[in-house]
Amino acid sequence: MAEQENRVSIRFTNALFIEIFGRYASNSEMAEFIAPDGSVELDCLMVNGVIDPPKSCEQMLSLMYALFETNPKSAIGRIFMANQLNILRETVYRLPAVLDGFSEVKMSIDVFTPSKGDPEKKVKTHTEFTMTKTKTTHTDRG
Repeated sequence: MAEQENRVSIRFTNALFIEIFGRYASNSEMAEFIAPDGSVELDCLMVNGVIDPPKSCEQMLSLMYALFETNPKSAIGRIFMANQLNILRETVYRLPAVLDGFSEVKMSIDVFTPSKGDPEKKVKTHTEFTMTKTKTTHTDRG
C-alpha cells in the first residue's frame, strides 16, 4: 500500500493566474494542471503540517504559493521555483486583478493521524471547503 500523506487539492478558475504562469511554462507543462474546462486543478503534498481553510482570496493565494514552494517536483512547483521572482513580481504588480479573478475556489484537505486505539494504524480526515466571492455594488439614485 502506498504511504499515506497529508494532501490538499485545490480547483479554481482564474484567467490572470493562468496567464502569469503561462509566460513561464510550455503547453505540456500547463496541461499538467489545467483541466479541459480551463480550470486549474492542483494536488499538493502538505509538508509543513496541517493547514486551515483560507478565509480570503489573499490567504488562498499565499497558501497556493507556499504549496508550490514545498512541492518543487510538481509541474506548477517546478515552474514557480524556476521563475519565482518574476511570478511574484507580476502577481504583486497585478494583485487586485489576480485576487478579483478568484470567484470560486474548491479545496479538499486529507490528513492522516494515528488511530487512538492502534497508533500503527492511520485514520484519514477529509475536509471539503468552498470559498465563493461575491460582489456587492451600490447605485446612488438621485
